[in-house]
Amino acid sequence: MKTNFLILAVLFTGLSQFSYGQEIFKKLFDEKYDSLYYDKLEDKLTVKYFSDRKFYDFELTDNYIEKTIDYKSNPRYSLGAGGTYKWLGLNIAVGLPNKADSVLGNTQRIDLQTQINLRKLTINLYTGRYNGFYINNSQELLYNGNPHKFYVRPDIKSQSYGLSTYYVFNSSKYSNRATFLHNEWQKKSAGSFLAGGTMFYSRVAADSSLIPANIVYDTIFNSTNFDQTGYFAMGGNLGVAYTFVLWKHWFFDVTLLGGLSTGIASIYPENSDKRQDFKVGLTVLSKLGMGYNSENLYVGLNTSNLLAISPLPLENTNMGIRVGVIRFLIAYRFTVDKNNTSLPQWLPFKL
Repeated sequence: MKTNFLILAVLFTGLSQFSYGQEIFKKLFDEKYDSLYYDKLEDKLTVKYFSDRKFYDFELTDNYIEKTIDYKSNPRYSLGAGGTYKWLGLNIAVGLPNKADSVLGNTQRIDLQTQINLRKLTINLYTGRYNGFYINNSQELLYNGNPHKFYVRPDIKSQSYGLSTYYVFNSSKYSNRATFLHNEWQKKSAGSFLAGGTMFYSRVAADSSLIPANIVYDTIFNSTNFDQTGYFAMGGNLGVAYTFVLWKHWFFDVTLLGGLSTGIASIYPENSDKRQDFKVGLTVLSKLGMGYNSENLYVGLNTSNLLAISPLPLENTNMGIRVGVIRFLIAYRFTVDKNNTSLPQWLPFKL
């Protein structure tokens, strides 16, 4: 009897939690909105063509002497095409030849960045591996700096993983899909407060010290040479998003979130043991977009940028990491028959 009662209690608790989870899930997909402010265009299939540049850059800063080693990846542009219908989207791109390889080195990369835009929740995912960097301010930092030549480091490798998410409080008037998913149309100016969190991991490693041997400032980083750094942090963010709309079609969108993060920073000196410490840093997520939007046509330029800054386990030093994408896009929307469904009926969600 007691066993049966326990099983019933467990089942009741499980069903209650499932029901509660369904309510939360339903609220995230809540379709209530003010059609005077934006149009969902839910009967439209969006076909898009784009050119973009993804990047991963990092800086090593000595705050005592106020000098920064600015490492950048060689920019490479891609051309691609894709499509979006309601919440489902797919993009495919191919890299273009880069004439700057002979000057800035050939950066090899695997870079996957995506956004999941629910009605009230936006999720940004990032994973990337970059091989090959150059020092952007070579002429300032190095002896015999050639103003037409950059210090290239093909041996430097990085890997990063990031997750950031935020809740849109005013989703009834502000569309978090119009500028970056391109399947909605913001017709009147509106904005929203945002709240969310970020989790980020990055590791940089090289065959020799990340501090160049011919650097002008020989006391930089307390004369400590290290060939690896690591950083893992989690934190909360607060911010705001706003879309300015002129004459119903021209728009400028800005999103900015920031907050403190806590985590572990480490370096690997060449002639001593690994140094590791618990640090409080800063994360900033920024997005910008501008262009023209209408019921059928979208033309725009947008960028998404995640910045993570953390002190290093050396006095008066820190590391900054920046990942993101810049994209120019043209999209056209075709009307789809509302009665036509392309998904099996047994799936728990619909297009």
